[in-house]
Amino acid sequence: MAFVVREERGQTLVLTLNDLRSRNAVGTSMRDDLITALEAANADADIRVIVVKGADNTFCSGGDLAAMPPSDKAEAVTRLERVEMMIRLLAESSKATIAVVDGSAVGLGASLACACDYVFVTEEARFIFPFTRLGLMPDGGIVHTLAARTGHVKARQVLLEGRTIAAQEALRIGLADVVVARGDINGAVFEKADLLAERAPLAISALKSACADGLTDLDHAFSAEQRAQPVLYFSDDFAEGKAASTERRAPVFTAS
Repeated sequence: MAFVVREERGQTLVLTLNDLRSRNAVGTSMRDDLITALEAANADADIRVIVVKGADNTFCSGGDLAAMPPSDKAEAVTRLERVEMMIRLLAESSKATIAVVDGSAVGLGASLACACDYVFVTEEARFIFPFTRLGLMPDGGIVHTLAARTGHVKARQVLLEGRTIAAQEALRIGLADVVVARGDINGAVFEKADLLAERAPLAISALKSACADGLTDLDHAFSAEQRAQPVLYFSDDFAEGKAASTERRAPVFTAS
């Protein structure tokens, strides 16, 4: 099974997250397939634009909750390092990148979207930030990448509250760039991709490199994740948050 489906459209590469059983959750296979696809795309001079989308009207349901917590803290660090690699391949790509969010972008799915240069969403799109409701800190670099879009105060509030952001609010606060009807989304995305593909690739690469050099807070975000998350994975609060999510009830946290 291909967890990431590749489709070339001229000089645009479309990467579709494809695990309908888990609503396109980023499990180990999905993550590793996406890393491989992004590495290849970033090294391919013929690719000018990378589009990331989800299959079956769902962008990404986040990390694989069933696989949490990891077996131990060492595995947690390794997992976070692989997530960092995946996000950096998008955030620091020399190519223009576009996320297409239809349906839900949950947790790490929202992090994937925020790592892209453009975020196109359908009217049915929802961004869900469940981290503090699960007993975990936001990861995937989103402490930085969300703030880069919405401003630090708004990003902090959204992440603290762990609430759902619908399409029009996402547009209003800068989380999304364009809201398009589901039937029109592909046309709008490829119109933008074609425009970007016409721009000078070396100039795009230099611009992206200059932008990445200025994103020093991304380093701080990943460092903070790798300090805190391996501890939080093994907390009673995460066990409670995971159980409450599975049982569809409100969690009762004990700060332990």
